[in-house]
Formats: sequence, C-alpha cells, structure tokens
Amino acid sequence: MRNLPDAADLLKTARDGLLNGLLPHLPKEHHYTALMAANALAIALREIQSDAGHAQAEATLLHELYGSAAASEGVDAFATRLASDLRTGRFDARLPEVGSLLLAEVSARLRVSNPKYLKQAGLA
Repeated sequence: MRNLPDAADLLKTARDGLLNGLLPHLPKEHHYTALMAANALAIALREIQSDAGHAQAEATLLHELYGSAAASEGVDAFATRLASDLRTGRFDARLPEVGSLLLAEVSARLRVSNPKYLKQAGLA
C-alpha cells in the first residue's frame, strides 16, 4: 500500500518550496507577498493540525458554563449566547473561572493564528 502525503504534508512542502526555492530568486519587491503567502500556509497547517483539539476545547468551555445543554443545541449557538451573557453580567459571580476558561480558548486560537504572540506574552 502506498502512503500518500496528507494535506499537512502538502502545505509544509509548498511552504518550504516557496521560502527556500522561490523566495531567493524573486525580486525584492515581491518578497513581502511571498512571505505573506508562506505565513498563510503555516497558519493553514497549524489549523489542520489543531482542528479536533480546538473544537473539543470550545465544546468543553461551553459545557463547563452551560452543562449538557451546550452539546445538544450546538457550539455556535452557545458561543453567541456566551457573548450576550457576559455583556449582561450573568457570569459576574464566576469571573475568575470564566476568565480561565476563556483564556484557554483564546490561547488555543492563538496557537493556530499567532503562536509567536503566546511566547512573547509568556503564555506558551
């Protein structure tokens, strides 16, 4: 049986080719665009690698706050509800707990979109 590269392997190969094969031969005025494309490929790669974990982290956060109802009604609906509940003060008595849960959620998102920020902020 042949092992074919998966999406993560293909993104990594494309990014490496762009940075190591093409970028050195591009005129300087095109370096920024090539680096932006390489960064987009890196974000897509991290997103693929963390997709299941991120979805689970978000579901866990909502379950902690709303119980089993969050799973039955869907994550998107409860994410919207959470934003509204935070604005109205529903969780003011549980702010330290909610803050910890939200920090974990934001950290999971930053691990995909901007892991360098987590390191600079001392959160990694």
